[in-house]
Amino acid sequence: RVLIDEYENSVRANTMKIIEAKTEEEKDKYRGTIPSAEPYAKKVLKLVQEHAKDAGSATGVSWLVTQAASFPEGQVALQLLGTTHVAHADIAEAVKSLEYYPYEIGAPVLKAVREKNPNKTEKAAATYALGMQHFRRYEAATDEKLAEAEKTLAMDYFQEISATYADANIRGFPLADQAGRTMYELQNLSVGSECPEIDGKDVDGAAFKLSDYKGKKVVLIFWGGWCHACHGTIPLVNKLVTEAKDKSLAVLGINTDVPDEARKAYQTSAVNFRNWSDGTTSGPITTTFNLRNFPTLYLLDEKGKILLKNTSLEAIRGKLGM
Repeated sequence: RVLIDEYENSVRANTMKIIEAKTEEEKDKYRGTIPSAEPYAKKVLKLVQEHAKDAGSATGVSWLVTQAASFPEGQVALQLLGTTHVAHADIAEAVKSLEYYPYEIGAPVLKAVREKNPNKTEKAAATYALGMQHFRRYEAATDEKLAEAEKTLAMDYFQEISATYADANIRGFPLADQAGRTMYELQNLSVGSECPEIDGKDVDGAAFKLSDYKGKKVVLIFWGGWCHACHGTIPLVNKLVTEAKDKSLAVLGINTDVPDEARKAYQTSAVNFRNWSDGTTSGPITTTFNLRNFPTLYLLDEKGKILLKNTSLEAIRGKLGM
C-alpha cells in the first residue's frame, strides 16, 4: 500500500503542476514527466511473490491487474489472480476488470474465481464480468445461432447477479444495477429491435420525441463538449447533415453537458442538428441507453428499428449509400 500510495501521490503532484502551469510549453513539459508505473510494478510484484500467502498481498495483485496491465508484471499478476490468489478477499475490483480482457484470457480466471473463491463480492464480480464477456461476444457475433447462444449466456449471468448478489457492490456501484441496465440493453437495444422512445427537451426547454421522426431514417449521436473524441466527430456529423438535407434523414443528438456548457459546445462546434439536453452522462436518456463510450452512434430505419449500433460514421454512410 505504501508503494502504491507513493506512485499515486507522485502522479497527483505532477497533474497539479500541469493544471497550475501558465503556458502550453510549461504544460507540455510536465506532461512529459508523468511518473511511470513500471518501477513500482516491479517492486509491488516482488513483495507479492515474497508474501503470497499474506492477505495483504491481494492489494498488490489487484493494483497490478488494474493499473499495470501493460507491463509484464501485470500479466504475471493476472496468472496469480487465477491461481495463488484465486480464493483471496479484496480482489473483486481486479476480477471485474477482466470483463475487458479477451475471452480466452479472462474467462478461465473468472470461472476459477466463481468456483474457488468463498467471498460473495468476488463471486459476484466474476459472475458480472462473465456476463459482460458474453454480452460483447453476442454483439460481435456474425452467426445468428452463435449470437443467440451468447445472448442467452449473458442473460443467465446477469439474472444470477439480480437473484443471488443483489447487495454486492464495487466502489459503491451495485452490480445488480449495472446488470439490470445491460439486460435492458440486450432486450431492447439490439440490432433489429425497435428503438425505445426518447422523450425529452432541448437546451431551451422545448419538448420533442424520437417518434416525431418516424418515416425517416435517424442517426442518433450521444456526445458532449467535455468529450475530446467528440471534437473530431461533430464536424463530420455537421457535414453529414448538410449533405443529407434533401434526403429522408434526421440527425439527432443527445448532449450530456450541463445547459450552459451545452450552449458553448453548440457554438464552438457550429452544431447544425437538434439535440436533447440530458444534462450529464448519467441523465435519463443516456442511462436508458446504457452508454459506455462517447461519442456513440446509432442508425435507425424509417420504422424506428435499430440498423446499426455503436457504429462509425463511415458505416452509417455506407448503409445510407452516401
